[in-house]
Amino acid sequence: MTSSRRSESDWQGLVNEFLICKRKLESKKDALLILSKELDSCQQERDQYKLMANQLRETHQSLKKKYRELIDGDSSLPPEKRNQVNLAQLLMDSRERNKKLADEIKELTQRLSETQGDNKLLRMTITKQRLGDDEVGVRHFPAHEREDLVRQLEKAALHVEELEHSLKTLSDELQDVKAERTVFKEKAERLNLELNHILGGQEKRIIDVDALCMENKYLQERFKQVQEEVSLLKSNIQKYKTALDRRRNPEIGGKSNSRALTGVLSPKQVQGLLSEDNGCSLPATPQSISDLKSLATALLETIHEKNIIIQHQRQTNRILGNRVADLERKLKTLEISGLWSLPGECLYVDHIFCAFHFPFVEIILFGLYVKEKLTQKRKCIPHQAMQDVDEFVSSSDLEKCSIASVAQQWMLCSEWVPSE
Repeated sequence: MTSSRRSESDWQGLVNEFLICKRKLESKKDALLILSKELDSCQQERDQYKLMANQLRETHQSLKKKYRELIDGDSSLPPEKRNQVNLAQLLMDSRERNKKLADEIKELTQRLSETQGDNKLLRMTITKQRLGDDEVGVRHFPAHEREDLVRQLEKAALHVEELEHSLKTLSDELQDVKAERTVFKEKAERLNLELNHILGGQEKRIIDVDALCMENKYLQERFKQVQEEVSLLKSNIQKYKTALDRRRNPEIGGKSNSRALTGVLSPKQVQGLLSEDNGCSLPATPQSISDLKSLATALLETIHEKNIIIQHQRQTNRILGNRVADLERKLKTLEISGLWSLPGECLYVDHIFCAFHFPFVEIILFGLYVKEKLTQKRKCIPHQAMQDVDEFVSSSDLEKCSIASVAQQWMLCSEWVPSE
């Protein structure tokens, strides 16, 4: 039984191996067919490449023959093609020659460097033999070495001068930076002192440098304006003086006593001269024409003076507006830093009394200045504006006073021009 079972199992194994070999054989057949197909395609490609190679050889041989014929000088070809072929050949020859010459130049440069080294060694040995190794004395340099040393010394001197110049510029820049550093350091010290004063509540008041600079700027602008006003007054005085001289001179007064016109006229004089009775009775004489011309020039001068006065008043208004804006900005900085607050908020009055009232003193002085200016214009300014300014100056509650309201009233009043 066991032998029969073994034979059956062996038979089954042999059958399985046979099937496996059969499958392998089929796969080998398929692979062989594929390889045969690829071989046929490769043979076809080989034949094509052979044909192409043969064609290229034939073309190459034909071109060679043509170029040889051209180089040899075929009388049947035109001269242009001959020249082209000759130029191409010359170009190739020149390139080959250039390559050879470049190689020769490299060799020659190498030989030159070697010979220079040999010459240096020979000179050193000759100098040693001439002077001796143990001899102590001044070394004798040849002429070309001395020239090289002189050139090197000149270059070194120029370089030293450039370095000295750069050192001077850097030292100047360093001084400027040090000056700026001291300025910023002093400013920081002032700020620290003011902060210590604000936090510590010292009674001694520190000078506000920024406020002094602002005041100085304002006073400079006012000084320029006053100088312009003084020049204008001088010109007016000169005109009045000339008018008085004309009236005192009897010759001019005898010629035209009724028509004597000065450089400055009042409105009543102009109205009397241009009245209907006098205008109709004016004869067409050279004297009347000259009087009318002088009247026109006088009127133009008065108009020019009025325009200058208006420009000065506008400039003063602009300066005062800038001053008001600076003060408003200062109040904002005080409000941000906590030195001043709106009504209803608490204030440390004991510590901040001086810092709080210092800008309001400037506000009150500004209000008095505005009131003085408005009193000069009281005839042509509305009554409400004067009442507002009086209330501002006489107000005791400093927190309710607004610089913007004063500036608004001042700009409202500045639109009016005083009548003379």
